[in-house]
Amino acid sequence: MATKEQIQRIFQKMQECHPAELFRCMDDTKAGLGAVLRILYTAKEPVTAGMISEKMGISTARVAVLLKKLEAKELIIKEHDARDARVTRVRLTEHGAEMILEWWDKICERMGNIIDRIGEERLLEYIEIGNEIRQIMSAPPESFDR
Repeated sequence: MATKEQIQRIFQKMQECHPAELFRCMDDTKAGLGAVLRILYTAKEPVTAGMISEKMGISTARVAVLLKKLEAKELIIKEHDARDARVTRVRLTEHGAEMILEWWDKICERMGNIIDRIGEERLLEYIEIGNEIRQIMSAPPESFDR
Protein backbone atom coordinates (compact mmCIF):
# COMPACT_ATOMS: atom_id res chain seq x y z
CA MET A 1 0.00 0.00 0.00
CA ALA A 2 1.33 3.43 -0.95
CA THR A 3 2.58 5.57 1.92
CA LYS A 4 1.60 9.18 2.54
CA GLU A 5 5.20 10.12 1.76
CA GLN A 6 5.01 8.43 -1.66
CA ILE A 7 1.72 10.16 -2.46
CA GLN A 8 3.09 13.54 -1.38
CA ARG A 9 6.30 12.99 -3.40
CA ILE A 10 4.27 12.24 -6.55
CA PHE A 11 2.09 15.34 -6.13
CA GLN A 12 5.19 17.46 -5.46
CA LYS A 13 6.90 16.13 -8.57
CA MET A 14 3.78 16.81 -10.66
CA GLN A 15 3.64 20.40 -9.43
CA GLU A 16 7.35 20.95 -10.07
CA CYS A 17 6.91 19.82 -13.66
CA HIS A 18 3.91 21.91 -14.54
CA PRO A 19 1.97 23.63 -11.73
CA ALA A 20 -0.58 25.35 -13.96
CA GLU A 21 -1.29 22.08 -15.79
CA LEU A 22 -2.69 20.58 -12.59
CA PHE A 23 -5.56 23.07 -12.79
CA ARG A 24 -5.99 23.40 -16.54
CA CYS A 25 -8.76 20.82 -16.99
CA MET A 26 -11.37 23.49 -16.30
CA ASP A 27 -13.88 22.01 -18.73
CA ASP A 28 -14.66 19.76 -15.81
CA THR A 29 -16.27 22.17 -13.35
CA LYS A 30 -15.63 19.84 -10.43
CA ALA A 31 -11.89 20.00 -11.09
CA GLY A 32 -12.08 23.79 -11.20
CA LEU A 33 -14.06 23.98 -7.98
CA GLY A 34 -11.66 21.61 -6.27
CA ALA A 35 -8.67 23.63 -7.44
CA VAL A 36 -10.15 26.87 -6.08
CA LEU A 37 -10.93 25.20 -2.76
CA ARG A 38 -7.38 23.87 -2.50
CA ILE A 39 -5.89 27.30 -3.23
CA LEU A 40 -8.09 28.89 -0.58
CA TYR A 41 -7.31 26.14 1.91
CA THR A 42 -3.55 26.57 1.54
CA ALA A 43 -3.70 30.39 1.58
CA LYS A 44 -2.82 31.99 4.90
CA GLU A 45 -5.30 34.83 4.33
CA PRO A 46 -8.23 35.68 2.03
CA VAL A 47 -7.25 35.97 -1.65
CA THR A 48 -8.55 37.89 -4.67
CA ALA A 49 -10.02 36.40 -7.83
CA GLY A 50 -6.97 37.74 -9.67
CA MET A 51 -4.66 35.74 -7.43
CA ILE A 52 -6.70 32.59 -8.05
CA SER A 53 -6.74 33.28 -11.79
CA GLU A 54 -2.96 33.67 -11.89
CA LYS A 55 -2.33 30.52 -9.85
CA MET A 56 -4.68 28.42 -12.01
CA GLY A 57 -3.73 29.95 -15.35
CA ILE A 58 -7.35 30.73 -16.29
CA SER A 59 -9.29 33.96 -16.87
CA THR A 60 -10.77 36.01 -14.04
CA ALA A 61 -14.15 35.58 -15.75
CA ARG A 62 -13.84 31.80 -15.38
CA VAL A 63 -12.77 32.23 -11.75
CA ALA A 64 -15.84 34.43 -11.15
CA VAL A 65 -18.10 31.63 -12.40
CA LEU A 66 -16.39 29.10 -10.12
CA LEU A 67 -16.59 31.47 -7.12
CA LYS A 68 -20.31 32.02 -7.72
CA LYS A 69 -20.90 28.26 -7.63
CA LEU A 70 -18.83 27.85 -4.45
CA GLU A 71 -20.65 30.75 -2.80
CA ALA A 72 -24.04 29.22 -3.68
CA LYS A 73 -22.91 26.01 -1.95
CA GLU A 74 -21.83 28.08 1.09
CA LEU A 75 -18.24 26.87 0.76
CA ILE A 76 -16.74 30.37 0.48
CA ILE A 77 -17.42 33.90 1.67
CA LYS A 78 -16.65 37.02 -0.37
CA GLU A 79 -15.61 40.11 1.59
CA HIS A 80 -14.73 43.66 0.50
CA ASP A 81 -11.15 44.65 1.24
CA ALA A 82 -10.87 46.96 4.26
CA ARG A 83 -8.41 49.27 2.45
CA ASP A 84 -10.02 49.24 -1.01
CA ALA A 85 -13.77 48.61 -1.35
CA ARG A 86 -13.33 47.80 -5.06
CA VAL A 87 -11.31 44.69 -4.16
CA THR A 88 -13.15 41.53 -3.15
CA ARG A 89 -11.34 38.91 -1.13
CA VAL A 90 -12.45 35.30 -0.83
CA ARG A 91 -12.03 32.84 2.04
CA LEU A 92 -13.29 29.38 2.93
CA THR A 93 -16.19 28.82 5.29
CA GLU A 94 -15.83 26.11 7.94
CA HIS A 95 -17.96 23.89 5.73
CA GLY A 96 -15.64 24.63 2.80
CA ALA A 97 -12.58 23.66 4.86
CA GLU A 98 -14.26 20.38 5.84
CA MET A 99 -15.12 19.66 2.21
CA ILE A 100 -11.55 20.24 1.03
CA LEU A 101 -10.24 17.80 3.64
CA GLU A 102 -12.74 15.15 2.51
CA TRP A 103 -11.86 15.83 -1.15
CA TRP A 104 -8.12 15.67 -0.45
CA ASP A 105 -8.48 12.33 1.34
CA LYS A 106 -10.26 10.90 -1.73
CA ILE A 107 -7.62 12.30 -4.11
CA CYS A 108 -4.82 10.82 -1.98
CA GLU A 109 -6.61 7.48 -1.91
CA ARG A 110 -6.82 7.49 -5.72
CA MET A 111 -3.16 8.45 -6.04
CA GLY A 112 -2.28 5.66 -3.60
CA ASN A 113 -4.15 3.19 -5.82
CA ILE A 114 -2.24 4.43 -8.86
CA ILE A 115 1.09 4.05 -7.04
CA ASP A 116 0.10 0.56 -5.88
CA ARG A 117 -0.80 -0.56 -9.41
CA ILE A 118 1.93 1.18 -11.41
CA GLY A 119 4.68 1.69 -8.86
CA GLU A 120 6.27 4.92 -7.69
CA GLU A 121 9.32 4.60 -9.93
CA ARG A 122 7.29 4.14 -13.13
CA LEU A 123 4.91 6.95 -12.17
CA LEU A 124 7.80 9.35 -11.55
CA GLU A 125 9.31 8.33 -14.90
CA TYR A 126 5.94 8.99 -16.59
CA ILE A 127 5.81 12.49 -15.06
CA GLU A 128 9.38 13.25 -16.14
CA ILE A 129 8.74 12.02 -19.70
CA GLY A 130 5.55 14.08 -19.86
CA ASN A 131 7.50 17.14 -18.78
CA GLU A 132 10.16 16.53 -21.45
CA ILE A 133 7.49 16.17 -24.14
CA ARG A 134 5.79 19.38 -22.94
CA GLN A 135 9.10 21.28 -23.14
CA ILE A 136 9.78 19.99 -26.64
CA MET A 137 6.25 20.82 -27.81
CA SER A 138 6.33 24.32 -26.31
CA ALA A 139 9.61 25.24 -28.03
CA PRO A 140 9.24 27.40 -31.15
CA PRO A 141 8.98 25.26 -34.29
CA GLU A 142 12.08 24.99 -36.42
CA SER A 143 12.04 27.18 -39.49
CA PHE A 144 11.49 25.55 -42.87
CA ASP A 145 13.49 28.33 -44.56
CA ARG A 146 16.90 26.69 -44.18
